[in-house]
Amino acid sequence: MPARRRRAADPLDVLEHRIAADKIDFVRFEQSDTHGIARSKIVPARHVRHFAESGLNVVLGLLGVDAQFGIPSGTGYLEEVGYADARIRPDLKTYHVLPWADRTARLLCEPYHLDGRPAMAAPRAVARALLEQLEAMGYRLLSGFEYEFCLVDRATRQQAFSGVQMFSTIRNAFDEAFVSEVMRGMIAIGVDIITANAESGPGQFEINFAPAIGIDAADHAFTFKTGVKEIAQRRGYMASFMTKPYAEQLANGCHYHQSLLDVKRGRPAFAGRAGTLTDVARWWLGGQMAHAAALTALAAPTVNCGKRYKVYSMAPTNIAWGVENRSAAFRIKDVDNRNAHIENRIPCGAANPYLVMAGVLAAGIDGLANKIEPPNETRAIAWDLPGLTALPRRLEHALDALEADGAVRAALGEEFVKLFLAVKRHEVAKARAAVANYDSSAFADSVSDWERAEFFEFL
Repeated sequence: MPARRRRAADPLDVLEHRIAADKIDFVRFEQSDTHGIARSKIVPARHVRHFAESGLNVVLGLLGVDAQFGIPSGTGYLEEVGYADARIRPDLKTYHVLPWADRTARLLCEPYHLDGRPAMAAPRAVARALLEQLEAMGYRLLSGFEYEFCLVDRATRQQAFSGVQMFSTIRNAFDEAFVSEVMRGMIAIGVDIITANAESGPGQFEINFAPAIGIDAADHAFTFKTGVKEIAQRRGYMASFMTKPYAEQLANGCHYHQSLLDVKRGRPAFAGRAGTLTDVARWWLGGQMAHAAALTALAAPTVNCGKRYKVYSMAPTNIAWGVENRSAAFRIKDVDNRNAHIENRIPCGAANPYLVMAGVLAAGIDGLANKIEPPNETRAIAWDLPGLTALPRRLEHALDALEADGAVRAALGEEFVKLFLAVKRHEVAKARAAVANYDSSAFADSVSDWERAEFFEFL
């Protein structure tokens, strides 16, 4: 007599058992807005199953507001639909206890229109759709984010420590309890921390974590940014990933490391023989370089971000690539072994990790599909090298490049592009009205109080 097949456990039953075993009282249903700000509702544990099954009502227009919840027009998600609700639905695989919160867990969610259609302006949904397209081509994305951030005293806004003492052991332990809580908390929630150190500015810190497959990499980055801010708040600090908080100091970057895995062969797809890159790696790089101007809209998404792109600032200024070349926008690392990968140095600290991932996927997939070759390697210092195409340093120019880039637009989807352009052009108009020197060259070398008020706490 054949053995009876066991019925698969109901995922919601499993979730309820985990919540009970973890002695959880509350579960956050949390989503990323367009800026990468975590927006959530707190649900008592006894109601989690109901909302996981039916969806939890939130305002659809959460995706169409600016960082201070100002309301743009023309997003397609606000006045056009009567400021309607959406329903957010959780990805049950993202359940985690939050070590820094009181008997609270978290589920990452994506919004759906009330008729059941996915809201395809949602950053996580856009990235997931492109990951599925890449999988259909036979590849998986292995990637990781490398964030810098600033810490200030929450009450006085004074930087947590002074001077430039990169990697100083004394500065690494400026507040051992805070640093240890961040590192232990992230490891407990599944973000695999590998290094932490003081960076190259007053109050600036960098914590790196291991790469992950697919959407997990962006989920980890989103979790990391929110978690750092929460832990900082509990300990009397304010943590900010704002790109350029202070004109006279270095900026916060977000280097994005990526490679591809060949699904059929089960091995890395970038490492060639004798320290060379494969065709796949070159085409993936070529796609990103061909669409770099458009990608800058996603990677440097505020009027403040372009101030990071300065000569000799350790941030790129133009579209170039080189092996282990920190002055280039695209740095090739570990080219002599199976871990060969691309470090895209364009993204800024204020960037939404889901949109950085989505932009790189859109450009890289086009590179693979059309076998786009990169230009010759830049072996010299790239910052002020003649003959290279400059990155857009103003948000409005990057938005124009995104709008004009048919391949990237099509890959991201018109629902997303319409909303993103409307939100960001609203931000440009807001900055122009608030900052007297916005349209002058002096804007690139100054940081206004308005910029800090707009971006510092929430980005």
